[in-house]
Amino acid sequence: MSHRNDRRLSGVVRRVLFLLVFISMAYHDAQADQIRGLVTIGMQRVFEEARPEFETASGRTLDVQFASTANIGKRIQAGKAADFIILARTAADSLIKSGLVPATDCFVLGGSSIAVAVPAGRPKPEVSSAERLKRALLAANAVAYTNPASGGPSGIQFAKVLEHLGIAEEVRPKTKFPPPGGLVGQILAREEADIGVQQSTELTSFRGVEVIGSLPSEFQIVTEYSAAIPTNSPNPEGAKALIEFMRSAEGRAAMKAKGLVPK
Repeated sequence: MSHRNDRRLSGVVRRVLFLLVFISMAYHDAQADQIRGLVTIGMQRVFEEARPEFETASGRTLDVQFASTANIGKRIQAGKAADFIILARTAADSLIKSGLVPATDCFVLGGSSIAVAVPAGRPKPEVSSAERLKRALLAANAVAYTNPASGGPSGIQFAKVLEHLGIAEEVRPKTKFPPPGGLVGQILAREEADIGVQQSTELTSFRGVEVIGSLPSEFQIVTEYSAAIPTNSPNPEGAKALIEFMRSAEGRAAMKAKGLVPK
């Protein structure tokens, strides 16, 4: 009787072991089909434009967190595991120097200038010169731009522009900063500001918003964005597939539609 029970127990153990192996294999397959990444807020709308096409074409899914470039850099330096990262090129170069990203696995996607926009349907002031931009900002009841304290390049640069124009004190009381991770376009679309300044990647094709121009050339900066695969990437093959797609004709078209000038 005990031998029969032993055989039954042995059969149960084999079935349990088989089930555990099957679950483990299914889990690893699912992991291979899911690509996890960190994407800077400046590239959020660009990435979201390209995402559906990639998922449909590849059969893989993307699990992405959006954060500032500075935050992404800190998380990678602290050992955060991500299959891929998309952030400002300067930060990517720093991670390469730190040995956290191989130079061979870092690719420049394109550049984004700083744009000026208004709520859709509103009058479009001239902003093509320093004096015209100054007049438009002084005439506005509310001005929206990225809080420089967040580390965003457009906010830092525009704060310098206000100082250069000599109107920082006049604009400060009527400034509206988006919340951390928020977009100036959301403020403009709700008509809570008359004029807004942010990266072209964050304002182009934003529903309810019209881009009326760029910062005058003497104030303009272009932020380049890179896609990279950290050395501790759990799924480097999946990350490579995503980056290859973003550098393809389809990916470049998606990026261009949201204001990025592809490299």
